[in-house]
Amino acid sequence: MDNTDIRAAMDNTDTQPASDVDCGRGVDEAFGVIHALEDHGIPCCVVGAKALVYYGAHRVPMNWEICVPTDSFEEAKTLFISSPLNETYELWHSVQPQVGSLIHTYPRFTRKGVNFFFILMPAFECFIDCSPDQCERSPRGIPYPTLENFAQSLLDTQQYADLADLVDGMDLDEEWGESHLQLDASPIGWIREKNELIARSLPEDMRASAIFSMLTETPEPREAWLRTVRTKHKRINDELPKHRYLTRYRKVGSRDPRENQGREV
Repeated sequence: MDNTDIRAAMDNTDTQPASDVDCGRGVDEAFGVIHALEDHGIPCCVVGAKALVYYGAHRVPMNWEICVPTDSFEEAKTLFISSPLNETYELWHSVQPQVGSLIHTYPRFTRKGVNFFFILMPAFECFIDCSPDQCERSPRGIPYPTLENFAQSLLDTQQYADLADLVDGMDLDEEWGESHLQLDASPIGWIREKNELIARSLPEDMRASAIFSMLTETPEPREAWLRTVRTKHKRINDELPKHRYLTRYRKVGSRDPRENQGREV
């Protein structure tokens, strides 16, 4: 659980009743949000830690991060603060600023009376395509970005810890990246625009250290990819018998985690 998830859990322990969707499972609740968006013609996909869980990483996220097209973001936000959906959902505390992210600026909602939280964000945030043809559905009907789409997004947005989780969950290798990813170019224009927005979004007492919250404008995607896939065996915990594990999340002979129909994804 990352710091944001821990803070969220602490913030809400005493203000929301316990339920079967504690710790951010809430697949049925998430599907309700997705269904509401799609009913209004707004495509969406789940990103962040829940998408990593779908692809085999071991996370226990509190928040569902739901991405919509940037030009539909304001419409989507209005949908949940207006009748009739505001009878079911309400705005909740925003999360704290995170490195390379504007997530603290996006609305975070809760379902009334249930420990279910989701953050609505524009595709700009993840530099991702959330159109239906760039997504796939889990057995429960939740749309996630395709593996290639998600991996490229994590690489472009410099979310390297999440990229390592994705590599370990799916046991990806150098060859897969060469075949499916753009490793020799980065979205420099987008990076500069996002850095400007991050700098403006930070509270006054954090602006002096804004440089530490920004993305690098000289990324090396190929080097980042090779470093991530070449160190996956080193990330296997010392307590585990390494001869029985492909990665810290995958045993020898294990199947694609998406084939497990019983998971809460």
